[in-house]
Amino acid sequence: MVSAARADPLLPTSPAACPPAASCPRGPARRLSAALAGYPALAAGWVLAALLLAACAVFLFAHPAALSSDDALYFSRGLVRFSILDFSPQFPGYPGFIALGRLLVPVAGGDPVAALFDLSVLSALALPPLVAWTSFALTGRAAAALAGFVLALAQPLLPTLALSLLSDGTGLAFLLLFLALLAASRGRAGTVFLAGIALGIAACCRPSYAALFAGALTGLAFTRPRDLVPAIAGALVVGIPALLFLLSREGTLLITEGLRFTLGHTLIWGNTVLAAAPAGGPRGGWWSAVAAIPLGLPLAFATLVPPALALTRSGPRRPAIAATVGAFLGHLVWVLLMQNPDHLRHLAPLPFLSAILAGLLVAERRRVGTAIAAVLLALEILVSASNLGGNAFAGPPLARAAATLRAMPPGSALATNEGVALLRTGLPQLRVYDMRYPADAAYGLGRAAGERLRLSTTRLSAGKVVREFPGRFSGEESLYLYRATDAAEIAAMLR
Repeated sequence: MVSAARADPLLPTSPAACPPAASCPRGPARRLSAALAGYPALAAGWVLAALLLAACAVFLFAHPAALSSDDALYFSRGLVRFSILDFSPQFPGYPGFIALGRLLVPVAGGDPVAALFDLSVLSALALPPLVAWTSFALTGRAAAALAGFVLALAQPLLPTLALSLLSDGTGLAFLLLFLALLAASRGRAGTVFLAGIALGIAACCRPSYAALFAGALTGLAFTRPRDLVPAIAGALVVGIPALLFLLSREGTLLITEGLRFTLGHTLIWGNTVLAAAPAGGPRGGWWSAVAAIPLGLPLAFATLVPPALALTRSGPRRPAIAATVGAFLGHLVWVLLMQNPDHLRHLAPLPFLSAILAGLLVAERRRVGTAIAAVLLALEILVSASNLGGNAFAGPPLARAAATLRAMPPGSALATNEGVALLRTGLPQLRVYDMRYPADAAYGLGRAAGERLRLSTTRLSAGKVVREFPGRFSGEESLYLYRATDAAEIAAMLR
């Protein structure tokens, strides 16, 4: 029983519970402060959470700013000169991400790589507060917000999002901002319009989250159709100028490049369900990719629980809840069918959306929800601890591999699936062959005057291991460098 003298901070603040309007708390920060008043344990939890976020920021910014993949190289080029046809960056251009990155270039001393590093780290650090804001806007309960914050901060994929120098974290941050504004709108068209603007920026930063955005809008359409118009209008305010900019730069060749990229990703290099098995190893699926991480499967199943329970509670009645569940389901289907299991960062939106819904469970089903959140948190901590090795403050595996390859004698040749463009750019003295063309790779290694090398993300039975470059966190693949001494070893190493 909640007494009138001391209202439960976990209950939503109702207009009747407020004194005159002038003294009612306005804004999420003030409402959260009001909800914490008189509850020192909960306030202490927030203080500890803020200190953990600060420690996480120090930890992430202590890493070197280094390119981790070809896509990161293309983004760095895009900050200097924008041309999709020249892979500066790759299709579809990511105009929002490039614009934000260019804003940070002067702050980063004119270094595009440092600007990308700052943007991706700051985007990742924004995710826990945005999850907390969304949870609080949905429930009005400080404990729900704290649960969402801690679950997001402990997420094993957070360091990978921060240090990949890619657009995943930035697109996800603006999606969470959309959900937070939608939850706080209470049907006000102006706030929904602002939420739509955030959704448009998210789409410009990470267009490949299209299924996620469509799922969010579908959930909104089923629960409050009148909000769909201002939300889409806000998104178009950002999306239409961005599209016109891309067309002004590339013209109709943008469409041609889009078809080439889509077909290539789907059928050749994307490792989707429709793509051929890659050369140099069997094609893995999402099940094997997640199972390869210690406790990965239990964490994956636990992540599915909050969305499943949100669907069973007579349907998600509120628009923001429906949008969150719709985004989760849309992205889950898209990832399973059309994304590459070699890169676990594609899964990142799912646990962060699940953290929002876990906060909702804490608010609505006190004991059960708290138990589910506790299990999720324990699994996240265990998975993070099991994948945090001694290379935590080192550069990405590809950067460490490039440093080793730089010492190879002239005339050496390398076959690789990873970082072909990055290695060719940084190691002009080395002949780098793309394993998507195994015949060319076999020919080039066979004629090499120096070392015959193979860089792979899997352990091979052929060739001598020169060095291993372990991934630093969950979702970051390890690399293995092999050397062949004769034609038979070359053939076996390239299978």
